[in-house]
Amino acid sequence: MNKNKSDTSRLAVATGGWGEPAVFVHGFGSSKFTWKPVCRGLKDIFSYYAIDLPGFGESPAPTHFRYTLEQFADVLTDFIIMKDLKKVTLIGASLGATVILLALLRNRDELVPRVRALCLINAVAYPQDFPFFIEILRAPLTPFVLDFPFFARIPARRRAAAAIIKTARLLNAKRLARYVERFRTIYLPTLVIWGRKDGIVPLRVGKRLARDLPNSRLVVIDHCGHSPQTECPAKVIAALKEFAHKTSDNVPPD
Repeated sequence: MNKNKSDTSRLAVATGGWGEPAVFVHGFGSSKFTWKPVCRGLKDIFSYYAIDLPGFGESPAPTHFRYTLEQFADVLTDFIIMKDLKKVTLIGASLGATVILLALLRNRDELVPRVRALCLINAVAYPQDFPFFIEILRAPLTPFVLDFPFFARIPARRRAAAAIIKTARLLNAKRLARYVERFRTIYLPTLVIWGRKDGIVPLRVGKRLARDLPNSRLVVIDHCGHSPQTECPAKVIAALKEFAHKTSDNVPPD
C-alpha cells in the first residue's frame, strides 16, 4: 500500500447520503464532480464518498507522488482503511475502474473483507492504445506549457497540470497484461456498465470483462458513449439501485 499516508488524508472528498458506504472513483482528467448527478440520485441508497485522486480536482498534487495506476490503487486502499469502511461498494469509471481492479488485486487481504460489491463503468481493463489527447500530453514539449502565465502565476494550478502530464506519461496499458489472468479471482458481485457508442473503450471490452469476472452482470446503455455517469445518469442510477437491492444481503467473505 501507499507508504505516505498524507497523500490519502489530504484527498478532497464529497460526502452525503445514508446507508451502506460507496466510494466513487473518477477517470483520467476528471474529478469527483463527474459523479454529482449519480450521487444525488443514490443518496437514499448509499453513504457516498466521491474522491479526487492525487493531483486531480481539488486534491493536492504532491511532487513526490508517482502518478501510476498502482499508486492510485494503493491510495484508494488506504482511504478505505483510513475511513474504516465496511460492506462498501466501489464504483469507478474508465481509469477509475482500473484503479479499483488493481486495488483489489494488489491489496486483496486488506480490501476483500471490506468490500461488498463493485460497479465498473467503461473500464480500461486490458492493454490498449490510449486516445490522441493522452498521447499529446506525453509529447516531449508538453511540460513547457507550464511556463505559460495561465499556470505560472498560480502555483496550485501549475502543480495540478504537472500531475496530469505525469499521469499521462506513466500510464502504460500494457502493464495491465500482468493482471488480466487474475480477474477471474475476483468473485465479488460486479455490475459492469457500458455505453454502446463508446469510441475510447469499445463495447467488446465490456463483454470480455463481464466474461472474465465470474460474478458479474453487464448492462449496456444505448445512445451513450464513454461517460454514462454524465451522459445518461438516470440509467446509471436505475441500474445501481437494482444492483444494490440484489446485493444487499451479500456479506463479504472473511
